[in-house]
Amino acid sequence: MTNLKFKDILIPIVLVLLMFAALSGAVAQAGKVTLSQCIDSVQSHSYLLRADAINTEAVSKNIDIRHAGYMPLISGNVGGEGRFLGSDQYSFGQQWTMIHGDWSMGNLIKKTELVAKQQVITATLKQEKTRIDGISRVVSLYMNVLLKKKQLELLNERTSFLDKHKTVAQSLWRAGVKTQLDVLQTETEISKTEEAKVRAEMEIRNSILEMCRLTGFDEQKISLENISPASIVESVDDKQLNAALITCNPLYKILESQVRTQQLRLNDVGAKQWPHLFVGGGYFVDGDPTGDGNFWSLQTGITIPIYQWKAIRNQKSQINLISESKNMELQNLERELTIHVNKTTTRLLDLKEMLRVSQNRLKTLNESLELAGLNYKAGMITNLEFLAVQQQQTKNMIGIEELRLEYILNLIEFYLTTNQIDKIKSMEVIGLQANGQ
Repeated sequence: MTNLKFKDILIPIVLVLLMFAALSGAVAQAGKVTLSQCIDSVQSHSYLLRADAINTEAVSKNIDIRHAGYMPLISGNVGGEGRFLGSDQYSFGQQWTMIHGDWSMGNLIKKTELVAKQQVITATLKQEKTRIDGISRVVSLYMNVLLKKKQLELLNERTSFLDKHKTVAQSLWRAGVKTQLDVLQTETEISKTEEAKVRAEMEIRNSILEMCRLTGFDEQKISLENISPASIVESVDDKQLNAALITCNPLYKILESQVRTQQLRLNDVGAKQWPHLFVGGGYFVDGDPTGDGNFWSLQTGITIPIYQWKAIRNQKSQINLISESKNMELQNLERELTIHVNKTTTRLLDLKEMLRVSQNRLKTLNESLELAGLNYKAGMITNLEFLAVQQQQTKNMIGIEELRLEYILNLIEFYLTTNQIDKIKSMEVIGLQANGQ
């Protein structure tokens, strides 16, 4: 009776679990992955980012170590000695137990703990740079997939167009109006288009595979959410692309922090010039037969550094030179970032102008293709001339999509350089809304 009840309960549970597994598999299979999800996932799956986080935690321990230097250093010793003065009657031993305290006033007065705190800031900024690098890589892959998918879509349209044209060419050949060469030329163009489609599909697979390795998604179960590049391009106000935001760049901030660290290291050197207070005491077991017996001892005093053979001066000189070197690196980076951002913003303006020209040319090509179709059927132009016009139209459509994606990639590069990840995510929202998602 017990076994029957157990089976009656177990079987429905198993069926329910299998049903949920099937449903979850179906959801995963049909699941769309957005750019924002890729950005979030690449951060959670980055080994380098985890390593930087652990390193930051390790560096933060220096704060406690430095803070401990504000307190007196407590030490102790236990020892003994024997004295042999050539006479068995006057040979004796001594033993003692001592505790010592040594306090470096300079550590507290110069606040040497600030150096460790600044090093934590630098480590955190390095972590931020690693995060930006990972996001940059996965965003580039994501956009490349969208570009190749759009190219594939346009190539499929061209294949469909060429198939229809092939049917027309075959009909005209059978009617004796055209030769078989027209059909063969069309088939050649179809073959070239199919080859381009295979190449695009290969690049899509490779990019998705690389992106999934970085983000942890299963390449067999994801489909990238499409966005509208045209709406993103149109939504950008070029006047808001402020080049002054380069100071938000993680590498810029790292160098700034390193300069600040060198300045604080002067406090470390200065702390060595301050006196040390010491105090100590202990109990002596005295075996000297002529002495007064065992006794307690207490010592206190100040150790004053007087001359250190120019070590302090050389250390300060070394720190100042390193600080000057870091300042030069910072100024150079600021110049390079300014050049890079100016190039990027100029490129964005040029791409918008190129888009305007390409879109105007596409209107002309559409009219030309319609006219070429009529002229071909009327025998006024050759098949090669007709295919050339159609190929130019497809090439121009692909070129427009490439320009849009190139614009978005340059825009993303600007946002990455100025550390504006939220702008990338908001940009994606605009693209999704334009697609009605």
